[in-house]
Amino acid sequence: MILQENLKSEHLEIKKALEKYTAGEIKIPDVKKVTANYGIYNTRDGKFMTRIRQVGGEFSLSKIKKIVEIMEKNDVSFAHVSTRDSIQLQGVPADNVYDIVRECTENGMPFKGGGGNAYRNPLVSPLSGISKENIFDVRPYALQTDLFMQSFEKAFNLGRKFKISFSSEAEDNGHTAVNDLGFLAKIKDREKGFLVYAGGGMGRGPAIGKVLFDFLPADECIRVSAALVELFHDHGERSNRSKARLRFLVDKLGFEEFQKLFLEYYNKTIIPKEYKNYIEKNYKYVVNSLNESSNESIQTKSFETWKKAALKESIFQDIFSVRLFIGGGNFSSENLKNLAYVLEKVNCPFVRLTTEQDLYIPLVHKKFLPELYIFLKENLNKQGAANINFQDHTVTCIGASLCGIGLLDSQVIGKSISYKIEELFDKYPEYRGDLYTQIIDGIRISGCSSSCAVNQIAPLGFMGVKKMVNGVVTDCLQVFIGGKIDSETQTLSKTHPDKFVTVEKAPEFVFSLLEAYILQRKNGKTISFEEYMQNYQY
Repeated sequence: MILQENLKSEHLEIKKALEKYTAGEIKIPDVKKVTANYGIYNTRDGKFMTRIRQVGGEFSLSKIKKIVEIMEKNDVSFAHVSTRDSIQLQGVPADNVYDIVRECTENGMPFKGGGGNAYRNPLVSPLSGISKENIFDVRPYALQTDLFMQSFEKAFNLGRKFKISFSSEAEDNGHTAVNDLGFLAKIKDREKGFLVYAGGGMGRGPAIGKVLFDFLPADECIRVSAALVELFHDHGERSNRSKARLRFLVDKLGFEEFQKLFLEYYNKTIIPKEYKNYIEKNYKYVVNSLNESSNESIQTKSFETWKKAALKESIFQDIFSVRLFIGGGNFSSENLKNLAYVLEKVNCPFVRLTTEQDLYIPLVHKKFLPELYIFLKENLNKQGAANINFQDHTVTCIGASLCGIGLLDSQVIGKSISYKIEELFDKYPEYRGDLYTQIIDGIRISGCSSSCAVNQIAPLGFMGVKKMVNGVVTDCLQVFIGGKIDSETQTLSKTHPDKFVTVEKAPEFVFSLLEAYILQRKNGKTISFEEYMQNYQY
């Protein structure tokens, strides 16, 4: 109750700041001081972005419908799936920001911790508790950690942002090793726990996290999070923003001294018992209510290609998780409404976002797959949700056309590269289904050094830069190669300031690189794209 009252008061501060801004009484930097911690930023179109945070990117059907309603009555341009499990409403008029924040929060979609110098939305493996690769469901631990943090004042008054991640599988889809604090699921002597990383991160001065605990009992995750946030609050850099992330404090102290300091905070941290109520979701209840009707039978090559690329086996018999491929991660309100319609047909009450800006319908009955394929073709064709083509399907940040700190328009660059990749797979169609997800997940493009597209751990990543080429300042892409993050390997992508291509030549560069990889496959060397890029010489 106290938390809700505090939020109402904070939201009124947002309203006052925006009213003063529209009246010309204050400038954008003054607005940002009030709104940044809520993930509310001005954009280059003269409007605002509001970032809806949901732990682990799980959005219920009812919340999707509410977002549609909010978008339609508040003149929102489009919704964008971010690479950190949130939905960004883009093109929001200043006069409508407060109403959106208030109504979303009242419907269980908060903004606090969406941005700024604060604890951020926890990242969670998208199929935690559902995938066959699942070690155990980490979502309950992420949810309770977030619940505690929302009432922890120091977590929202830091020198820089603080990112937490939870992964439920050895593949480490939550990228735990490159977060300020990462929890990777682990079982030891039949006890649930975590391998814990601290001090990882991307952007300027990227780093792989250090192992803080080789095994931490699972119910200690909140205590570790609170202790590390408080340590960062008290000792983190505040005057020099470029050196203010946790990883720079680890470097400054040395890991051994950092660990000693952490244990001082950890040993004095007490978490109230009510926060340790880790309730696992009853997925069987959802499974038992899924639509099994089978009015359609499809015997086409495109359907088989889609199944190969989009389906993942779940822990339940005859139940699959289905990935919807969302071009650019963007939804109009009409297309988001169509997504809700598809979910109703499946009778799955929620979706999960991915770090690749796509989403999963986590539970779909095998018998319903032909009908789902048809529904996706009919209702989400503009997104390319079921079309296994590469056009518009590259992982990019929002780009400099909207982002205030963006250097290049990564979405435009990504589009041009994706069309060239599509040409390549028209030439080698037999590899489309097998390689589709490897390629669209493995190529990532950030418009500046912030690494919002996670290019610094990608098999093939690009970062927007300006370079002098033949005496002319030219839009270029710095090339990142060979990144890999899982439970066994943690490697940042290799790069060098002199390793770059011009934006104009980037599509052909990618085409040539991928063709060389496909030719190796044709010659019998069946390595993954990730493995190929780890040995690639540029």
